Amino acid sequence: MSDSGTGKTLNTFGNEGNPYAADVDTIDRSCQSVGEVAEAFRIIDEGRKPVRRGSKELVIGPADEIPPGHRVIVDDGRQGIGVFNVDGTYYALKNVCPHFGAPLCRGKVGNTHGPGETHTFEQALDGRVLKCPWHGWEFDVVTGKGLYDAKGRVATFDCHVDDEGNVVVTTP
Repeated sequence: MSDSGTGKTLNTFGNEGNPYAADVDTIDRSCQSVGEVAEAFRIIDEGRKPVRRGSKELVIGPADEIPPGHRVIVDDGRQGIGVFNVDGTYYALKNVCPHFGAPLCRGKVGNTHGPGETHTFEQALDGRVLKCPWHGWEFDVVTGKGLYDAKGRVATFDCHVDDEGNVVVTTP
């Protein structure tokens, strides 16, 4: 599959062959309170998603063309959408970072540090954390929840595999 904007194949969560993704292995959390980060992780643990109204189905393509650990970015004529396969389950996010409008879905996917005691670093959300390629803001691919505070998030879309084996995204 290819990015409709460039025609380039986006087939890994890393930066290989992706000229748009910056090296954002780290994120500066010095401006975040421990309470804000802990609240963001609590929301993710609860699996809360925003409520949706109205819908349109967009067929992305055969599910076997997006294996685990891969993504594809498409455009439905109104917006860019990134479709991610995380451990065999498909998730769709709007391809716009709410911080400054970056092409979010072109960022690296990996893990992050969960909230913990001072001077301790516990890896969390392995294979689920999407880092904005411009400024390194982190989002949970599964829920769209921003990991920088209790309220931030990126838009998510319902995503499933239909009876014909195609990944289908439902957009408002």
